[in-house]
Amino acid sequence: MPDTKNGSRILITTRFANVAKRADTTYDHYELPVLDDKHSLELFLKKAIPKRHKFSDGPNAELYSLAKEFAAKCKGLPLALVVLGSLLSTRAYNFHAWNDLLQTMSWKDDGSECIKIIATSYDNLPFAKKLCFLYFAAFPEDKKIEAKLLQRLWVAERLIPQEERRTLEETAACFLEDLVQRSMVQASERFPDGSVKYCLVHDVLRDLAVQKAKEINFLMVCSKPDDWKYCTKARRVAIHYSDVNEPIGNYASPNVRSLLFFGDSSKLDFSKYKVLRVLGNIEGEVKLQSFKGSPHLRYLQLKTPWIRHNEPEFGKWVKSMNYLETLDLRSSRHGDLSRWIWHVKSVRHVLLSHITSGMTPGPATWGDLTNLQTLTDVKYNESWETSELPNITELRELGIDIDGIPEKEVKILLGKLKHVVYLKMERNIIDLEKIGTGFFPFYENLKSLVLINNRPKEMFPLVLGNDMLPPHLIELKLKGYKLGSDPMPVLEKLGSLNTLQIYGASKVENPLATQNNTSDMGSTRNALRIQCSAGGFVLLEELVLESLMLEEWKIEMGAMPKLKRLSVMNCAPLRVPPGLIHLDNLQYLNWATYTRTYLGAISNIFEQRPNLRNWSRDQFGDFVSIDSA
Repeated sequence: MPDTKNGSRILITTRFANVAKRADTTYDHYELPVLDDKHSLELFLKKAIPKRHKFSDGPNAELYSLAKEFAAKCKGLPLALVVLGSLLSTRAYNFHAWNDLLQTMSWKDDGSECIKIIATSYDNLPFAKKLCFLYFAAFPEDKKIEAKLLQRLWVAERLIPQEERRTLEETAACFLEDLVQRSMVQASERFPDGSVKYCLVHDVLRDLAVQKAKEINFLMVCSKPDDWKYCTKARRVAIHYSDVNEPIGNYASPNVRSLLFFGDSSKLDFSKYKVLRVLGNIEGEVKLQSFKGSPHLRYLQLKTPWIRHNEPEFGKWVKSMNYLETLDLRSSRHGDLSRWIWHVKSVRHVLLSHITSGMTPGPATWGDLTNLQTLTDVKYNESWETSELPNITELRELGIDIDGIPEKEVKILLGKLKHVVYLKMERNIIDLEKIGTGFFPFYENLKSLVLINNRPKEMFPLVLGNDMLPPHLIELKLKGYKLGSDPMPVLEKLGSLNTLQIYGASKVENPLATQNNTSDMGSTRNALRIQCSAGGFVLLEELVLESLMLEEWKIEMGAMPKLKRLSVMNCAPLRVPPGLIHLDNLQYLNWATYTRTYLGAISNIFEQRPNLRNWSRDQFGDFVSIDSA
């Protein structure tokens, strides 16, 4: 790597000394020391007592003494301190509860303290949560796991018990959050409402999951072809390799219930597995005939282009799947599957491909889909019976292209979906004033709203009113809107709003180019002035403004007090607002406009805020990659 003298370095870490020696034999390697007693106790208490109670003296002196004993047992190992501290945080805050755990743990000093402590945390899990933790063994090391995908797998595997007033998926989300709070799972990314979006497990914890899952024949991991011969009793098998020269699966028991793939699965013939319940991450040119013999499937995830060329045959097969609960085709190419999918009364989650053109799935009768919770990236069909919509009481997430529907029909649709938590609507022209007024204010449960205009140049300017938006929105994303007036006075009153993204036309004309670059201000014609008032946007943490004609932005002191991430792109001739300096909690800033002399103003902001980091597009992602499901 070139040395550009900008302070950048590549740091390689490993738990194995021989790996470090092979990586570079010319330099000494830095061995990360264990924590001393003081820092060990601090880290332990941070996890065991998040509220930071002061108990070093007085009536809690005995508890403090136990805390020091627990910390000392961890031998300065951070992972052990975090896991054990998190385990104690689930216990009663008294001497007897902590002392009982201390006395029941095995503390033999044989160099395996960390593993023992982690195993203790696992042993203290309720039975159902133990199985959920073991399921992480199915995923490759350091794999970033989509939380909702994992939760749907848990439900399909029947690992989640039914709880009163909760769907199975809601209980699964609570289970995952509990594992995170116990530090057995890491939440690598969260949704704006605080729920886990992506998660992963530490490699040591994953090793424990693999070991325990193997011991009880819960799940086997095949890392190479020879591993199949040891899977004769396994009910669940995860394949972590690709060998295009050998058909895999010749040794697996026909009683296998679940198959998860993290490699090429095109050579596997599923026809021998008559009792399959779960088929996940199937890639390549898989033949439909290979899994026609699995009538009990509850979960099917396909990543293949072949469906588009076999739609009638595939559709008829789906129609016959009386137990199917999740059909995930987000990474597949397909066309109209409506004639078949909507006959499966057991279906809970239907995730279709947004990139497919001409897709018009729509149920002949909605009344039978009483279990449906997720329906994403579908196109409105004239055959839909809106009168049947009240029967879909469980629908929580809907992504729909409503192009061609009269506003009257859209209002009927919206009026029936008052339990929806996530709603994405796409249309050539969305008149929010006509559609939203009178309906959105009653959406008490709606957390995330995404509105996409596909023809922004034909859209008349948007003027927001107080009665157009749901009152408890946490996330709002608008694309393809031309602002007719300052939207901030309305938006800043949404007291729960955490994330706001507004995208104008896909391309804003460079005002500098039309003036032969003689003015750095550009044309202010049609440019808008916006203002964020003191006390507004009280919970907003992320703001993205892109491709909007803005001239001036006033940020009053006290506005957006919790803003952490700000991106302003292609919003010329917008001046850099002096009020940026008032955003005390700002951590990431991305400012990219056509204006050039304002770069100095941005540079000054970074100089005054040395901890402020640049927030590039690859960090916050593109608008169309919104992940709802």
